[in-house]
Order: sequence, then C-alpha cells, then structure tokens
Amino acid sequence: MTSKYNDSQQTNERPPLRNEFASKRVVKRDFWLIPAYLGFNMLFPTILVLITMIGVALVAGHMTENEFERNSMAWGQIFTLIGQCLILLLFYLMHYKTLIPLAIQRFKDLKKHIVLIIVVLVAMYLLQGVYGFFIELLPVKYQFDDTANNKAIEQLFTVKWLWPILFLDIVIITPIVEELLFRHLIIHELGKKLTYGAMYVISILIFAGLHVLGATSPFEIGPYLIMATGFVVAYHLSGRNLATTITLHMINNCVSFIAIIVPIIAGK
Repeated sequence: MTSKYNDSQQTNERPPLRNEFASKRVVKRDFWLIPAYLGFNMLFPTILVLITMIGVALVAGHMTENEFERNSMAWGQIFTLIGQCLILLLFYLMHYKTLIPLAIQRFKDLKKHIVLIIVVLVAMYLLQGVYGFFIELLPVKYQFDDTANNKAIEQLFTVKWLWPILFLDIVIITPIVEELLFRHLIIHELGKKLTYGAMYVISILIFAGLHVLGATSPFEIGPYLIMATGFVVAYHLSGRNLATTITLHMINNCVSFIAIIVPIIAGK
C-alpha cells in the first residue's frame, strides 16, 4: 500500500519549473535585446516608413504637407508595433523551452501582489499631482502643460483608424518590451554583478531620460522619475516578479490611453 501511495504521489507532483534567470550567473544572450531594440524599434520603422512614403507618393501623386505627415506618422506607428513584436519574438526564441510555463507561473503569483499594484499606482498619481502643483510655482519658462513625449503620442490619436494599433502598442506591447529592458536586463541581470541597489537607480534614470529626449523644460523628467520609481518599488517588493511591473505598466498606460480618447470621442 505504501508503495502504491508513493507511486501515485510522485505521478501527481509537478516537476519544478526550470528557471535559468534564478541563476547567479548573468544570462548574457538576453543582452541581444539592446541591439534588437535599437534596430527593430528605431532603425527598422524609419527605413520602412521612408520606403513606404516614397511608394505612396509615386502612386498617389501630390500630397499636402498635412497628408504626408499623417500618413508617415501612421505607417511609422504600424512598423514600430511590428518591430516591438519582433523583439518579443527574439526573447521567446532565446527561451522557448522554459519561457511560457515560467511566465504563466509569474502571472499566477500576481494575486499576492494586487494590493501592492493598487497602492503603487495610487501613490504614483498622487505624487504626479503634487509635482504638477509645484511646477505651476516655477518661472513661466520652466512650466509645461504636458510633456513633449505625451504631446507626440497625442498627435497619433488624430488618425482615428490607428486607435486599435495604438492600443496594442501602448497598452500591451510597449509595457512588456520596456519592462524586459529596464527591469529584467538592467536590474535583474546586471544587478547580479553590479548590485541591485545601484541598478535600481540606473534603471530609474535611464527610463526617465529616454522619455524626455525631446523635452522643452528640464522639469519634464519629473513625472517619468515618479513613474520609474513606482515600477522599481513594485518590482522590488514583489520579489522581482516581472509580471507585477508589466501589469502595473499596462494599467498605467491603459489609464493614459483612455484619458486621451475620451475627450476626442466627447468632441472636446
């Protein structure tokens, strides 16, 4: 009887998930994501937009400056989404044997971090509100009503047929790609060699810095520092569960997406 019980128990037990990311050794091949990001997210869309717009101009003939800008902007967004999907495909191919079961387990663990996600999200919005209040006290030349990055994103929403693509990009794909780069690579992998504390700071600074490249005021970095800090705090307190920050990032971007389209739909 004991033998049969043990055999049954062994059959029902699931083998432990293979997790190479838990190793103390840096997963070096993951750093191919950096050139992949530069190529697929920046160079790839630029080249394809150029080729596409030349083709459109040859077929359609004369276009006004506004039509040209709207078309190039729309095609650029489409190719950017494709490029980011290629980045995710590359990451999957590098870990195809273990990635899906591990990702499923991480998202199952989210139920332990729901309160954390809500608290961090509320704290982020409160701090951004306070920051916005103090910005109004600065000299006019340093004030801004919205960041240059947000204004560029809002321009994309003037092309209404692009909205489903924007939703996929802004709410679904971009959070995954950015969390892989700024939390997984910079913190989880480099942190194994350069300490996690230092990489928390580096992650915050790089994330915020890349979002204000076209800023007109140096204080535009504030909202992104708050956002990046929120993501890092959630990442740390969840035991560096990337699913936590991906979910938090998605919710944050979804709120922003809704905040942009609702006034447009309402006709304001």
